[in-house]
Amino acid sequence: MSSRSIVLYPFQRPAFPAIPAGAGPIAALVLASLLWGTADVAGKLALVAIPPATLATLRFGVALAIFWPLCRWRGVPLAPIRITAPLGLLGVALTFLFQNLGLARTSATHASLLQGAAPVLTLLLAAVVLGERLGPRRIAAVGAAMAGVAVVTLPGGDGLHAPGLGDALVLASAGCFAAFVVLGRRAFPIYGTLPVLAGMAAWGTTALLPIAIVEWWLTRPAAIGPDQIALVLYLGAACSALTYALWGYALRHIEAGRAATFDTLIPVVGLAGAIVVLREALLVWHLVGGAFVVAGVWLAVCEPRPVVAASIDLPSSARFDRNSDEGLNRQVRSRSRHATPSPRTIGSSLRGQEQRSTATPW
Repeated sequence: MSSRSIVLYPFQRPAFPAIPAGAGPIAALVLASLLWGTADVAGKLALVAIPPATLATLRFGVALAIFWPLCRWRGVPLAPIRITAPLGLLGVALTFLFQNLGLARTSATHASLLQGAAPVLTLLLAAVVLGERLGPRRIAAVGAAMAGVAVVTLPGGDGLHAPGLGDALVLASAGCFAAFVVLGRRAFPIYGTLPVLAGMAAWGTTALLPIAIVEWWLTRPAAIGPDQIALVLYLGAACSALTYALWGYALRHIEAGRAATFDTLIPVVGLAGAIVVLREALLVWHLVGGAFVVAGVWLAVCEPRPVVAASIDLPSSARFDRNSDEGLNRQVRSRSRHATPSPRTIGSSLRGQEQRSTATPW
């Protein structure tokens, strides 16, 4: 009586439609731009009762209250101080302190246009500091997006005004954020998103706190009501914690210059929020400018990736046997026989892939 062995292969899950490569970081940047666009309206409403430095401190105090417990719960160590301190100073303290101070001293038109300059500054800084390529397609993407921002923000009934202190502060805010993006491109892939964000939120809030205390003592603002508390919670949780987490995740996979192009969506989204919330009129150049911005973002999203040619490492005995194919065939058959995986190897490989696929990107 002959015995037969039955080999059981591990069960394979049915294949689901795969997400296109690179779609995750792009979706993260689009969502972050949408949230930051709504932050302009929310911040404008909150600045009615809350001073600029105090608003920035409360905003990132809420973000810190989210990042720090998550770090402790995950058990991950914070990134080094030499990494998080400059990022917190540039990307948290100076960016939003200058932005809030500038919004209080200039028009929304000038502020939106100057915030749209952040992609150009990031593109130039990334080319100088990180050595990223400055190709014609990327320049055309930023140029189209900047043209759309200009069409959306420049026209107005009162015309243009000479640059003032408020314009300089908003432009300084855009420059600080561009520097943060360039430095973050080096930090996030090495230390991870959450450890960097928790550290930079702590350092940024610490730098803002003394300024907020002095500002509060000098201005003596009115009591903060429930509406302002809700706006601060929204700005801290959605427009700070979530958006910076999305940006940190994207900077681990996308170059800083390409990622910054998505910032040109912010003025358009802010305009749409002003129309819906503040009941401002929708004009023709708003639609034209929005079309230019979408074209610029499309050029950045559809940027072709460099193709890397694959090479086959042949054995030395077969590489130099030019007159006969028998040596090559013999080496290939030998490698194929030894490379055939066993059922146990297949099962362990699938389990390893499943564990990697369920790991969080943060």
